[in-house]
Amino acid sequence: MAFDERQAYDPAAAKDPRQRFGATAEDYSLHRPTYPAELLAWIFAAPGLPSPAEVADVGCGTGISTRLLAAAGHLVVGIDPNEEMLAHARAAGGPVRYQQGEAAATGLPERSVDLVTVGQAFHWFDVPAALAEFRRVLRPGGWCAAFWNVRDKSPLLLEYEEVLQRYSTEYESRPRPADALARIRACSDVVSLREATFRVVQLLGREGLRGRAHSSSYVAHGVPDHAALDRELDGLFDRHQQGDRVEFLYRTLAAAWQLGPV
Repeated sequence: MAFDERQAYDPAAAKDPRQRFGATAEDYSLHRPTYPAELLAWIFAAPGLPSPAEVADVGCGTGISTRLLAAAGHLVVGIDPNEEMLAHARAAGGPVRYQQGEAAATGLPERSVDLVTVGQAFHWFDVPAALAEFRRVLRPGGWCAAFWNVRDKSPLLLEYEEVLQRYSTEYESRPRPADALARIRACSDVVSLREATFRVVQLLGREGLRGRAHSSSYVAHGVPDHAALDRELDGLFDRHQQGDRVEFLYRTLAAAWQLGPV
């Protein structure tokens, strides 16, 4: 289901990154891709990281990465400031505990986890405040990992990008994973930095393509005419579909690091 234009627009929620995804929660849960299995293998190849590990998945949203970690046998707590997103995460089930919190104030005890993961969210964080909190909750020798599925290039995705540029007033000003990675690299607290790139493919039907677009906060809050956007997306689907599906190609960008001594 795409974003419901009958829902009251909340300017305060649109500006607050902790609340702006409430309008996207259902579409996010239904239409965002998972992460490749190779990503977890790469993260847990970090020296000294136990497996199974106790993990805090911060900015967990609807629990996509949280459930993936739990399915691999790790003990995971998912943390997010947005109750609408957490409601979808809890509804999906699985051996996961969820609680409300944010990157700078997780609510976790000191030295309680081996690993802090952040899927699709680190670009929203205040980096010094988040890393200070990660240092507080990590055990000695613990690791942090941030990762993103970012759209790759294809004829479909080049047209999709052009549609977003035309319809969303927020698209060009959105925070970008590449900028977040640059901040991680530049941070003096970050040591033992490792980086990797993986690939993942998502197959979408017509409603899935619409839902994928509406799962983005710059669509929920930055597109005045959702019906017109959906007509553009339908035309895009018709031009590129094969077997009533289109391929969304992603690169999964990943970074893992430790925090040096204070």
